[in-house]
Amino acid sequence: MPEFRFIQLDVFTDRAFCGNPLAVFPEAEGISDDQMAQIAREMNLSETVFVLKPESDQVLRRLRIFTPMRELPFAGHPIVGTWIGLAREGVVAPPDGGNGWQHILHEVGIGVLPLDVEFKDGQPVQAVMTQGAFKIVSEVDDAHEQAEVARSLGLNREDLDESLPIQVITTGLSCFAVPVRSLADLRDIRVNSTLLSDVYTRHGGTGCLAFTRETLEVGASRAHARFFAPSDNIPEDPATGSACGALGGYLIHHGALSLEPEDGRYKFVIEQGDFINRPSRINLDVKGEAGNVEEVKVGGSAVLVARGEVIV
Repeated sequence: MPEFRFIQLDVFTDRAFCGNPLAVFPEAEGISDDQMAQIAREMNLSETVFVLKPESDQVLRRLRIFTPMRELPFAGHPIVGTWIGLAREGVVAPPDGGNGWQHILHEVGIGVLPLDVEFKDGQPVQAVMTQGAFKIVSEVDDAHEQAEVARSLGLNREDLDESLPIQVITTGLSCFAVPVRSLADLRDIRVNSTLLSDVYTRHGGTGCLAFTRETLEVGASRAHARFFAPSDNIPEDPATGSACGALGGYLIHHGALSLEPEDGRYKFVIEQGDFINRPSRINLDVKGEAGNVEEVKVGGSAVLVARGEVIV
């Protein structure tokens, strides 16, 4: 019976047993679509990645990303973690001297995207993905609907940050962004899974990203986020690169940060996962200005925690 090798990494962290767990099958040729779905359910992580050879010589690898429920066209922590893992295995060679950046192209469901891997002493320490275009899909501006959003999170409407809009935003995978007034309110969220699923799917989101501009750490941190996707059987995700990338675009689009750009780029950190004991730190690099976001990059580190084989 065929055996397929996998590695497991914790992503958006430099410490084992923090961040967001990810399973990666580095050589997935020969695994059928149905088997990929079955394996993802068996792994029972928020995402599992299957790495395939590309059709174009310009693309290094093609990634297929599965939750336990369905295939995704795009996601953040699976891409960052996969390329840290592949670089560890030599798929991306370190630059001369072992220090610096290597630039590649890879393919996911939304198309071909650029990605950069940073090396130190010959080892990959960070992967930075360029995401799709930042877009605002829809907005919740009705007071009764806003109260329903708050209720779905176990909050009162006055717990929301009324200086920012509730919007469905995307850089490749739509999320329902809900600004919350304080870190204490964010901590106190108690999700009504049925109501929240109905609310964010009705408005076109694939999950809910609740966030506040209060942070646990000083320095580079500019927001703290929590992501819930009960319709995908994800009660809470420890680190969500696609949603936090969209949030980075949202914060710059709305001029919501007291942060000066460097050469037209805003660089900051979004915190996530602390309230479920999986602290994660997601690096944002957003080019543009208020009302005009041109490019969003998301980066982070990952650590290898397990290896194994699956028999199919």
